[in-house]
Amino acid sequence: MRKYTILKEPIPTNDNDDLIKKIMIYQESAREIYVFIYTTTDEYGHCCADYWFDDLRNAEQYAIKEYGIKPQDWILTDDPLPYCQHDIISPVRVKGRNNGTPIWGEFEIFNGIEWVDFEFDKQ
Repeated sequence: MRKYTILKEPIPTNDNDDLIKKIMIYQESAREIYVFIYTTTDEYGHCCADYWFDDLRNAEQYAIKEYGIKPQDWILTDDPLPYCQHDIISPVRVKGRNNGTPIWGEFEIFNGIEWVDFEFDKQ
């Protein structure tokens, strides 16, 4: 299960001048839940921070307490395809990850037909 929300009012981060704009919860398994924090709202954006929880309720409570997210604010989205980045809505993966020879720093995206080269700064 993956769900995300765009914050109605962006929140300043603790580290710099960026604003937190989007939150995602991803439940990989019954006891592996991630909360991803974003300074972007686009579907290709990767998170700038993440938190791990062993209980979905705790992750949701964290989102409520820290970011004021209400249950009706969440938008359900598909789980990531195999080998794809968990924190990116679009199906993006590290090249070669699917065959055990990852090329770190190089990515590809599934365009609905095939995997093609992808660069984050050129979407």
